[in-house]
Amino acid sequence: MTNEVVMNEEQETFKNYFEDIKKIWSKLNNPNRIIPFCTPLIMRPDFLIIGTNHSDNFDPYNETKNDQIADAFSKEIAKQNTFLEHSHPFAKGVERVARSINHNYENFLITEKWMGTNRCAIQTNSGGLGTQITQHKNYEECQKEMDKLLKKFINFIKPKNVILTGLYACHLYFPKKKLEDMKSKKVLLGKDSNETFNLIPVEHFSMNYNTQKIIKRISDALDEGYCEI
Repeated sequence: MTNEVVMNEEQETFKNYFEDIKKIWSKLNNPNRIIPFCTPLIMRPDFLIIGTNHSDNFDPYNETKNDQIADAFSKEIAKQNTFLEHSHPFAKGVERVARSINHNYENFLITEKWMGTNRCAIQTNSGGLGTQITQHKNYEECQKEMDKLLKKFINFIKPKNVILTGLYACHLYFPKKKLEDMKSKKVLLGKDSNETFNLIPVEHFSMNYNTQKIIKRISDALDEGYCEI
């Protein structure tokens, strides 16, 4: 099988994941955008960051551009990497943490091999997931479907590291636990695989007051062998 055929098959699988996520969350009949991914999709990324959901501030200073970015992300697999190209609080938080860690751990830099998605794909305002979403009669079913899909997606793309950011995202792998009780660990890439990825639970990147806590968590993971550059 040629590399071109393999790449075409991978791209087709990526499209299927994109469409499946849209189908899952469309069951809530929410008027907001459904945004499956905020970066291009690649195999074996260095980092996959999983957050709560997208806020409506891809460009906090230009409403027209903000809407253009969100519309593009909701219609097709992202062509832009939001961590590299946008200036919203979450991207700034990721950059702030990476820059600080890079002082002590060489080459801890945000690159095109960083990917991003969320545990919920419905975009909201900065208030986050509200009762209109979480109390919808189909919400729990949708969340279970999404959690199953995300784990299958991780097994498919085989990332080196997965960062769960914020309690909601962390509950994907650490259900009902408090963040302070969660520890970084290695997780098998599927039941029949010997390969693993590093799973790193951290606080939410958007909040400035979380920066030092996140830096410590990721630095500890690097020291303990639960994060690879």
